[in-house]
Amino acid sequence: MASPCRGALCLALCLLVLPRQQRSPAAAAQSTNLTAGAALAPPGYITSPSGVFAFGFRALDSDPTQFILATWLRLADGAANGSSSSSPAPPPQSVVWFAKKAGTGATPLATARSALSVTPAGQLALEDGANGSNTVLWSPPVNSSAKRASVLALLDSGDLRLLADGGGVLWRSFEHPRDTLLPDQSVAWDAGATGKLVSKRADAEFTTGRFSLGVQADGNVVLYVDLLVGNDPKNAYWQAYTNGGGGGGGGTVVSFDEPGRLYYTLRNGTVQNLAPPMPNSTVGKYYQLARMDPDGIVRVYVRPKNASGGNASWTISGAFPSNGCSRRTSNLQGMCGPGSYCVETKDRLSCECPSGYTHIDPQHRDTGCAPEFPPPSCGGEDYDDPSAFALVEMPNTTWETSLHYKKLAPATEEQCRDYCLNDCFCAAALITGGTKCVEMAALTNGRQASDAATKALIKVRTTKPPAAAAASGTRAVLHYRMITGCLAFLSLAAIGGLLAQQQRLLGVRAFSWKELYRATNGFEKLLGRGSFGKVYQGELRSPRTTTATQHIAVKRLVASNEYSEREFANEVQSLGQIHHRNLVGMVGYCKEGRHRMLVLEFMPGGSLFKPGAARRPPWRWRAEAALGVARGIEYLHDGCASPIIHCDIKPDNILLDGEGVPRITDFGISKLLGGERVHATVTNVRGTRGYIAPEWLRGEARVDTKADVYSFGVVLLEMICCRRCQEPVPDARGAGDETVTLFGWAGQLVGARRTEMMLGGDDADAGEDLGRVERYARVAFWCMEPNPSLWPTMHQVVQMLEGAVEAEVLPDPPGCYLESSPLIPIAEKKE
Repeated sequence: MASPCRGALCLALCLLVLPRQQRSPAAAAQSTNLTAGAALAPPGYITSPSGVFAFGFRALDSDPTQFILATWLRLADGAANGSSSSSPAPPPQSVVWFAKKAGTGATPLATARSALSVTPAGQLALEDGANGSNTVLWSPPVNSSAKRASVLALLDSGDLRLLADGGGVLWRSFEHPRDTLLPDQSVAWDAGATGKLVSKRADAEFTTGRFSLGVQADGNVVLYVDLLVGNDPKNAYWQAYTNGGGGGGGGTVVSFDEPGRLYYTLRNGTVQNLAPPMPNSTVGKYYQLARMDPDGIVRVYVRPKNASGGNASWTISGAFPSNGCSRRTSNLQGMCGPGSYCVETKDRLSCECPSGYTHIDPQHRDTGCAPEFPPPSCGGEDYDDPSAFALVEMPNTTWETSLHYKKLAPATEEQCRDYCLNDCFCAAALITGGTKCVEMAALTNGRQASDAATKALIKVRTTKPPAAAAASGTRAVLHYRMITGCLAFLSLAAIGGLLAQQQRLLGVRAFSWKELYRATNGFEKLLGRGSFGKVYQGELRSPRTTTATQHIAVKRLVASNEYSEREFANEVQSLGQIHHRNLVGMVGYCKEGRHRMLVLEFMPGGSLFKPGAARRPPWRWRAEAALGVARGIEYLHDGCASPIIHCDIKPDNILLDGEGVPRITDFGISKLLGGERVHATVTNVRGTRGYIAPEWLRGEARVDTKADVYSFGVVLLEMICCRRCQEPVPDARGAGDETVTLFGWAGQLVGARRTEMMLGGDDADAGEDLGRVERYARVAFWCMEPNPSLWPTMHQVVQMLEGAVEAEVLPDPPGCYLESSPLIPIAEKKE
């Protein structure tokens, strides 16, 4: 006869191997807690003591076989008792908390074989029993590993708490908010960056969205766009400026209370409302919550508790910030994506498309809009006739004018129309004040409102281009995540057939290796070589004629295994959509075998002026060229939903077209090769080091758009002085063989107010423009400031070069550039 111990062991083993769904769910009895040894399985839940809140498994609207772990207000079923399996899924608006993985922010999805339990080890864990293995999908980060959990309880406040043996709270959901605050819940800065509200991607999508509310370490209350970790004010589209005065040094707390008031409290006790409270007579009669909505606005929602028939709905009692469509970060990121414009409706901000455009992602309209028509061809024999386009009027609509590439004033509306229709790079024109015409190469931060006195003229195609006449299904282009006029790196590509149709419609052609071999006559004429490969001149025959040709430049990229076939094609397709007066356009590409080549517009003017050449370009030309280069970099940084970091700004990568207009090349190639390859390539090529920020060379800083700011500062100084940055400058006083660098020499001249000496004797026209010379020089040194946190953005650089900031406001050159033996005696310094 078997012993009792052996029988108990067999029983325990049998229980362990039973399928998860056969365990007795705690929810069947409408429990108010989950104790050690019990399990909660989909679609079960537990309730708070009053039955108002529930916690458990909520089925996804898009796939009822998958569940999230969530806390919600039980409003759909009137908080009545009954079987959990028969209760409908709570509406998304009622969900006030849901589980996320601590490391990635991803939302764990449970299935019918999943279960939540307090494990024998005393941990709360969501496990999935698929494929016979219990995979841990989620487990909350507890405050102490020394104590064992025994009970998971849901309070009437909506706070979910994991309690320890012998008392104490190991974890609580109120300290890990998602997008919602309930009464008596607050948000404060913490080192783990969990103390912030993060919007959902959409109301019914329980995934990370674009916007967040948080408190910085310095106490500043901010609303961020596309920033979930870290604190950087330049990513804020609204801030309370509580990092000074009573909030200085941190300690600010954002709270939501029972009267429905959303407010913050400074360290010194000062209180300021973000959303006002409800009248005292209504306290206790409403359900209330504050939520960071998917459109970036924080709203306070209320709903009557005693509504008859369960027909009550949520209404908005307060919201901030106001004028949501006008909000943007200092990096010019707005509430809606490129190509779209923002409209404030009663309940939400709505991102709309202008005529001739359609949403890139209809499910997420804030992604932006793309044209339904093929973009114009701006070079070669296939140049589009202006008569193929028309301008559609949009009154009271404006876009980000600081990203213009051409301003014309005074100009009548008819003149403005004519300018845009006859300018291939003009995507739209804005008429402001009736006499100013602003041409836009891309549409960014658009809004439509009664107070917008601007009339927008959107260029749309009215006839099909001959090269695309045989192509059908123009809307297939829009099945891809393509950002108009910028490099929106495509991570969700479709099948090859549609991709081929897309490249035909976009005018970016895929070439074979043999075609480019013939076009370059066997890669015979080398135009130059750079960090990313060699460039050859070639000719393409027009598909419309047998005699006309188009001059091209073919860049053979260095070999790399960092990219796949699909990734390379997707990135190139995005590069091919860039149209800006100061950027070299793309004609096509080759991705055959290990061959990776870019086919670019040919720039007959060659590279930017040669520093040290016998004949200097006129100062006024250099000044306008420098401003054009700055605008081109600004467009790469701020004219796109995803900024493009060039990584290698230098004179060799600035070419001149047939009209002498400077145009930047090699942008976006860093993404084609992969970051590690670029760092190894750029930092080990002779002649590039002088243009790279020292922090990058030393590996001390994360490479971002500021790396281009430093490089531009070096190039700007070279353009002013017509000298290479590595070229030593002899001591003009004849003091032996002593020399200084360009930085030291120019820095001393600027500090001594002797900038005219930087120009030499062949700049007669510069004598009347010394104010601009000094302003440009000070901007250059500001870009090269040793402390990267003080560097301006390229948008600020453009404003300073245009004269929006006076020269005397700009700082003197940093002291590190003035430490060598002075070249200018103090007595010679101009006051």
